[in-house]
Amino acid sequence: MSENLGSFRVPEKIYFKKGCLPVALEELKYVYHKQKVLIVASPELHKQGRLKPVTDKLNELGIVYAIHDVYAGMTNAVKIFEPDCMLTFYEYDWDMIQASKILMAMKKKIYFVAVPCLLGTHSQVLPLGYDTNNNFADMVIIDIDLMSANINNNYICWAMDPILNLAMCACESENATDYSDSMAIRAIQLIFAYLPEILENPVDNTVLEKLESAGTMAEIAFFNARADFEKLENYVRCAELLNMDLEIFKQKLEDFYQLYLKFN
Repeated sequence: MSENLGSFRVPEKIYFKKGCLPVALEELKYVYHKQKVLIVASPELHKQGRLKPVTDKLNELGIVYAIHDVYAGMTNAVKIFEPDCMLTFYEYDWDMIQASKILMAMKKKIYFVAVPCLLGTHSQVLPLGYDTNNNFADMVIIDIDLMSANINNNYICWAMDPILNLAMCACESENATDYSDSMAIRAIQLIFAYLPEILENPVDNTVLEKLESAGTMAEIAFFNARADFEKLENYVRCAELLNMDLEIFKQKLEDFYQLYLKFN
């Protein structure tokens, strides 16, 4: 890439807010005129009944759908169904990789929607794992209502640890830009501000939304700063961008890791 050309890449549409899923799905019919949706998810999500809000909405919209096991890969049934949209619900990054394999095996390009179902999973805002053209999902739906069932203090601390590291690595990357910095710094601010609060009340969806936003922004910043995930020894630029004394920033990190150790 030319030294005179920078870039900042994200999916075309990212919907986020508690309860946004049904509204976002309406676009499939009224904006994109989709008629046949392939729902790709793990058998566990299906058995737990967590796809019901989706199927209820698709039934309401009159959109035909089929549910497919993400681990089954491309099958004749999928080929015969010929979907014009693929809706992927996932909890783990590996599931997104499996879903991208199915997508790439389609004879023609179809509209791809990624919906995370676990706090701290953010591969939906990265290029699809097996897409040789380095494409993103066409639409991302981040609805905390789909994640609440899995939340507890241990998990929250476990999920926020790598997210904080992603944001800090993005800040310290030699390829960081004003665009990636803005996302990374806001992610750090949200974690410092809201992690202690959510540990007092882990069912507070308003605060959970803040932490989910932190994770999404940290992943976007990390990707666009072309950062390396590593254990940092120097936090000078992070502190500067936060307009914070370096020792105060280090104390904030120490407070975070004490919380992490307490619950893990």
